[in-house]
Amino acid sequence: MQPTSPAAEVRVFSYHAGLIDGVPVTAPPFGNIQDVVIGILQQRAQQLGFPTPAVITDDRYGGAVRLLIHPDGSTEPLPDTDR
Repeated sequence: MQPTSPAAEVRVFSYHAGLIDGVPVTAPPFGNIQDVVIGILQQRAQQLGFPTPAVITDDRYGGAVRLLIHPDGSTEPLPDTDR
């Protein structure tokens, strides 16, 4: 069994702004906040040495998704624990 860390709480407000665990993050001009968020969570996974889970709430679409971000930057969906 792999070690796990607490799920990162991500909130995306627009194509350029969001929060990760309450810390503001922004995308550069012509960038996308999704790339920034995945990059930051990939760095966290690399530092921990194992995948990190995240709950991403996207206000642009009104939905949320649970992902597991691996140190190599790949992602996979996690099951919804509310069901």
